[in-house]
Amino acid sequence: MYNLAETTILRQRISNLNGFCFTIDIDWASEFAIKNILDFFEENNIPLTVFSTHKSHYLEEKLSTTGLDVGLHPNFIFPSTQGNTIDTVIDYCHQLYPYAESFRCHRWYSSNDIYDKLSRCGLKYESNICTAFNLLPPFIHRSGLISFPTFFEDGAYLYHQLDLDFKNTEYLFSSPGLRVIDLHPMHFAVNTPYFKYMRDIKDRLQPSDWNNLDADNIKKLRFDGLGIKDYIQNLVEYIHTNKLPVFSLKEIYRKII
Repeated sequence: MYNLAETTILRQRISNLNGFCFTIDIDWASEFAIKNILDFFEENNIPLTVFSTHKSHYLEEKLSTTGLDVGLHPNFIFPSTQGNTIDTVIDYCHQLYPYAESFRCHRWYSSNDIYDKLSRCGLKYESNICTAFNLLPPFIHRSGLISFPTFFEDGAYLYHQLDLDFKNTEYLFSSPGLRVIDLHPMHFAVNTPYFKYMRDIKDRLQPSDWNNLDADNIKKLRFDGLGIKDYIQNLVEYIHTNKLPVFSLKEIYRKII
């Protein structure tokens, strides 16, 4: 619950936010793909928020040794491997990380009931709205949770076949504001060049094969030309070159409460 006085203070703090938040939707990726993307951001000293769909041994290792921020990634599109009802999906995800404070729903699926139930589990903020390069400031959702709209999602970027030469879109990242970036381990590992490229791979594989793609198999699938991994690497280089601030969602949330 919240009151009008509290929302006034929050709005003032939110209006001054600036920087980048990199987030990862695990989406049942293989251990190799998860390790590949987490290692890249660790090597580049970029804090992350990871929205997890399932237990990953490598993610567990990183959570125990680093300050990695983890949130829930429930799938309410049935049939779901996480449960048969909204309540069982929430229970499954909450048991994975009972200390999590944030969520993003798979495919952005949500409802008022879902928000209310997740709020009662102790979650405090989310990043569950996807824009197409719209620089929307965080806001207070009707549930009382703080919402951090997503500025860039790799899947949507690929779906709309947008320019993968970062220099041609650099201007989109230059103005002040908070930019939440949403990435997926498999797109990063395969260096997806367009959306159907990944769709065709998934359609050829059984779910168990997808979940267990190792380094050798991913090497065979990896696109050698300009792809989304190249774009993200250039974005990270741009951030370092210009000394732009980067935070986890938890760090941003802590700044405004």
